[in-house]
Amino acid sequence: MSTTPEFRDLKRIQDAIADVRSDSSSTNWVLAGHVDGNPLAVGLVGSGSGGPTEFSSHVDDTSVMYGLIRLEETIDMSTTVKFVYVHWFGEDVPFVKKGRFGVVHGSVRTLFQPFHGDVETGSVSDLEESNLMTIIQESSGTKSKVLDTKEAEGRPERGFTAGGGTSIHNRPVGSGTRFAGVQGAARGGGEIGVDQTVNEAIAMVRSDASNTNWCVAAYTDGDVKKPVILLDSGSDALPGLKSQLSNDIVAYGLLRVTDVVDEIATVKFVFIKWVGEGVKPMSKAKISTHKSAIEAVFLPAHVSIFATQQSEVSEREIMSKVQSASGSKIHVK
Repeated sequence: MSTTPEFRDLKRIQDAIADVRSDSSSTNWVLAGHVDGNPLAVGLVGSGSGGPTEFSSHVDDTSVMYGLIRLEETIDMSTTVKFVYVHWFGEDVPFVKKGRFGVVHGSVRTLFQPFHGDVETGSVSDLEESNLMTIIQESSGTKSKVLDTKEAEGRPERGFTAGGGTSIHNRPVGSGTRFAGVQGAARGGGEIGVDQTVNEAIAMVRSDASNTNWCVAAYTDGDVKKPVILLDSGSDALPGLKSQLSNDIVAYGLLRVTDVVDEIATVKFVFIKWVGEGVKPMSKAKISTHKSAIEAVFLPAHVSIFATQQSEVSEREIMSKVQSASGSKIHVK
């Protein structure tokens, strides 16, 4: 099956997205969906100026849809425009079909980029403005850990340092890996085990006292029905993290970077959801039920990235999103 859908009247979709981004337009949302339920055909559903409430009235429990919502955040009396990408998975979409729709998601998502935050959901309550603003506030750095310049010495500034690269873990994905038995319940009835070593590695990434700046977790034996275990973690930043992302696995990563604005160094966390291009459609469908359980472990993060190719996990892409989220780029066009 092709990973690129046919966009019906592509110019209409692009024009609607441009209206949402334009300061001179009152349009603040746009929604696209699959034409007649065809996974390989995507068309414009609608757009409007009624914000998240109006947007929510157009989503369908039986459909997979994609949208962009424009919001405004005020920090220290300064108002900035933010964009949230919505990947809507209707709760009544048949399980078997979810994988077929998931195959083209990467291509559709690219059409809506860039944005400051994203949400994947099948619940209208997640689209309430207060919930979307929480995502924006986490991304903007409102809840970030701020270090002074002296404390930030030795950390990467506006980029990554591929330093010594000494890994503190080296746990192969295999039946011999110990599972400590932390169980997570996912919305929609899905359940997945998350090994305690994953939580420990995440704590190390978040700790100012640790040099560890990344960790990656994946399903045991690459089987999405088995527990999520720690693949590895280390201090060699993005290169180390990317070395764990193979074409045939689903993986989840947390990366710590440092952004310096006005001589203030701010720690930022990037959550990466990796679905290799070789992952089977049924597995892609299955992991959608694990969303809440996985996010409960890895979030909060300032930026979330969904990637299927190594090129989508680049220093330039990540730091661009981080800088946009920090307020360096007020308007994204």
